[in-house]
Amino acid sequence: MEEKAFLVRSLLKDETFVLASGDKSWVFFNCKLVTQNSEGISLVAEIFFEMVKDYQLDAIGGIQTGAIPICTAVSQLSYLKDSSISAFWVREKRKDHGTMNKLEGGLKPNSRVVVVDDVTTKGTSVLKAVEEVLELNCEIVTVITLVDREAGAREIIEQKGLKYLPIFKKSYFKVQA
Repeated sequence: MEEKAFLVRSLLKDETFVLASGDKSWVFFNCKLVTQNSEGISLVAEIFFEMVKDYQLDAIGGIQTGAIPICTAVSQLSYLKDSSISAFWVREKRKDHGTMNKLEGGLKPNSRVVVVDDVTTKGTSVLKAVEEVLELNCEIVTVITLVDREAGAREIIEQKGLKYLPIFKKSYFKVQA
């Protein structure tokens, strides 16, 4: 795990950050610095692919924007490894033009799916993606996050009967706040 520790960077400042959950925190995990970096996303894709390769998945995806690079990189890597996992992502709001889709990509009804995110706090963003996937009658094999802030996501996701796998947890970084 040490060689992969650089995958997540925590930023501590003398100010609070407002998180997607609405909570405030002194600790900010900026996974975009990793998932938008060629080496970082390559390692993230390898880790996620190794976790899901035996699940016989049809698709991998999650809520914009955190899941987009992850599911895209895993989909591409699956192709290179003679597998075929489609990527999809869910918009926060339905488009008001064009196709007016809320869900983009290769997700088909009745698919076996893994839902992913870069950082989870309370799990509300992930559950938005879960709801859209379930509307298509898909089977969610598991939910995987790069970083769990350990603020209730596990409990909320597992209450929905879903398996939850964080790669890193806030407590791994020995940060307070």
